[in-house]
Amino acid sequence: MLKAEELPSPLFSSTYLQGRLTLASGGNPPRLFVLSKRTGSLVQVDPKTGQGKLRLSGIPHPEDLNVGSQGQRILISLGSSRSLWVLPVAAGPPLSLTVGLNPGQIVRNAHGQLYLTARAVHILYHLNPDSDHPDRWTAMGDIFPLISTDPKGDLWLPLTRGEQVADLDPKSLEHRRVFDLDSCREPSRVLPLPSGGFVVGCRNALLVAGANGEETARLPLRGRLSRGVQDMVLLPGEDRLLVAFRKCKILNLYHLRDFSEISSFRVSYLPVRLYYFEKWPTLFLVMDDPDKDRTWLLGYPLSAFGGPSLSPVRKSLSPANPTTLLPGATPSTSRPRTHS
Repeated sequence: MLKAEELPSPLFSSTYLQGRLTLASGGNPPRLFVLSKRTGSLVQVDPKTGQGKLRLSGIPHPEDLNVGSQGQRILISLGSSRSLWVLPVAAGPPLSLTVGLNPGQIVRNAHGQLYLTARAVHILYHLNPDSDHPDRWTAMGDIFPLISTDPKGDLWLPLTRGEQVADLDPKSLEHRRVFDLDSCREPSRVLPLPSGGFVVGCRNALLVAGANGEETARLPLRGRLSRGVQDMVLLPGEDRLLVAFRKCKILNLYHLRDFSEISSFRVSYLPVRLYYFEKWPTLFLVMDDPDKDRTWLLGYPLSAFGGPSLSPVRKSLSPANPTTLLPGATPSTSRPRTHS
């Protein structure tokens, strides 16, 4: 294991009250949005400076968000409810729709189709592109923490209790394939690989599997990494994997072919989510600082991890401060005119 080194200074660093931050990107020109579960606010963020402009506040129990394929609407799921909010990107109040119990993650695949999870009953819905109401569903019968998609539009789910990975057809939601994992406890994150196969992060190991599900590489997680994978992201070039671990102030960069370690980085707080959007050569890192009741959003150039260089950008250390901007909006009973 390599000795951990310090990351270079970020492009920006913004602070929020501690609580889940979820990022989503979409539209033309592309926009970046940050949803704060703690404050119930949606902020549009400049991806170069981290400066935020409030889009909506007073959101009750927000869980996740995504942007429609045409970039004209935002969808927000409300936990502890049966509600999904849909609002125009630019301006206007949200429309409240009734959906499945305890809606959670909202997924957009490569073809712009949207999907919604109902966490309490382990159900996955397809959302009608015209109405945003569920029109198809499948019951998974297992916990699936985070869904990923591949260039074909397929949906990939880690099945936690069964120690499996499922590949779902994006139209029918039928299982294309279900892969059994060998000694991979509590899989939490799966990323399909463009060349075929997948990489999966578990409580006790990282695994790479080929197109037929055969294991091609394994890294046991021991010592400070033994609590398991928190999140991971495949960096440009498709042969390097950046991994964050539970309760560990470390980011490790690996070669996918054999999990040989390229770099190890020390960070100041606990990494909880990693985001990379193809529109920007930036890695967005969400970290928790429980001691000060803060959650941080930082942007790093991909060059910090051996990726392409990024033009110099003015660094901003001022907070986005989404908790003190504008009053919230009440859901509308009519459909937003800008709906795509």
